[in-house]
Amino acid sequence: MSTHIFNPRRVERHAAWAAGALTLAAALAACSPNEPTAGADVSRPAYVATVRSASEASQTYVGDVRATRRADLSFGVTGLVSDVAVQVGDSVRQGQLLASLDNKPQQAQLAAASAELQRAQALAAEAYQRVERMRPAHQQDAASSTEWGAVQLELASAQAAVKAAQAQREQAAWALDKTQLRSPIDGVVALRNLERGQAAGPGAPVMAVDGRGRELVIHVPGKLRLKPGQTVQLQGLAGTLQSRVLHSAERLDAGGVRQVWLAVPDDAQVGSTWSVSVNISDPGKASAVLQIPLRAVVPDQGGDTGTALRLAKDGQTLEKLSLKLGQIQGDWLDVQESNSLRPGDRVVVAGALALRAGMKIQPVMAKP
Repeated sequence: MSTHIFNPRRVERHAAWAAGALTLAAALAACSPNEPTAGADVSRPAYVATVRSASEASQTYVGDVRATRRADLSFGVTGLVSDVAVQVGDSVRQGQLLASLDNKPQQAQLAAASAELQRAQALAAEAYQRVERMRPAHQQDAASSTEWGAVQLELASAQAAVKAAQAQREQAAWALDKTQLRSPIDGVVALRNLERGQAAGPGAPVMAVDGRGRELVIHVPGKLRLKPGQTVQLQGLAGTLQSRVLHSAERLDAGGVRQVWLAVPDDAQVGSTWSVSVNISDPGKASAVLQIPLRAVVPDQGGDTGTALRLAKDGQTLEKLSLKLGQIQGDWLDVQESNSLRPGDRVVVAGALALRAGMKIQPVMAKP
C-alpha cells in the first residue's frame, strides 16, 4: 500500500482518470435506446461505489494452501527402483516403507565387510594372546625391550584394523538401509517421481510427504507489516471464515513483497487457492475519516479540492458534493472536509463529467 499527498502535481493524473470515466459514461449512455436530455425523466445507467470509513479500509490478496511440514525424500545410494508401495494421495505413517531399490550390490558389500571384520578381529585376538604370553617375561626382564615393543605394536595395528573393518561394515549396513525409502512423518503422499525399473541417484527428490498441518501463504507489499495473531478474513470453497496471522518474513522477496503465513483448517486441500481480506487502515487514524473511491473525484485546478456526484435519498437523483481532499490510499482518497458526506453514501465512479446534479440515473454497483 503506497501513500502519497494529494497535491497540484497530480492534477494531470486525476484529469486522465476523469477522461477515462467520461469515455465509460459515454459507452453506458450509448447502451440506452433513447439518449436523455436535460429535464427528461428517462434515466441513464452509471457505475456507483460506496463511501467507507478509514477503519473499514482493507485489501484483498490471493494465497495458496501449503502443508505446515513437508518432507522431500530421496534415496541415499544409486540403484534401480525395484518396488513402489504408495500412490499420490495415500495416507502414510512414520516409518512406513514407501519404495525400494534393488539391494543386491549393497547386500554383497555388507557380506564382504562383515567377513573382513571377522578376519581383523581374529588377528587382533592372536596379537593380544602373544602380548599376554610375553608379559611375565617382560616383567622379569627375561624379554628384551625390542621384543616387547614389537608385540605391542602388532596388537595396536591389529586393533586399528578392527576399527577400520567395523567402520566399513557400518558404511555397508547404512548403504543397505538407504535402499529403502521410509516416511519420516505421518501424512499424505504429495509427490511421486519414480517408477519400477527407474534409475535413482543419491539426493535426487523422488517423493514428498505432506504433514497434517496446513497454512496459507500470501505475498503482501513490503511496507505492510502484519503482526502474529492479527485477524484476517478468508474466502475459499468452504465459504468465509476468520483466520489469524501466524508469522511474516523479515526479509523481502524479489519485487519488494513479503511472505505472510496464515492459519487455515487442517482439512484444507494443499494447493487450493483462498482470498484473504486484510485490514490496511492506519491504526493511528481516526475512524471518523472517510474515504471515497479515487475514480469518483473530479479534481479542481488546485488539486487539493474536488467534486463528486452522490445519489440522493431517493437512490436515483444526483447531488453535487464539494470535497477537501487528503492523502491517496491505493485506489481511495481521504476526505478531509465535505458537505454532509457519510459512510455508505453511493457516489458515481464512471461518467461524472457527463452527468450533473439533478439528473436521474440507474445505479450499477461497480466491482471493487
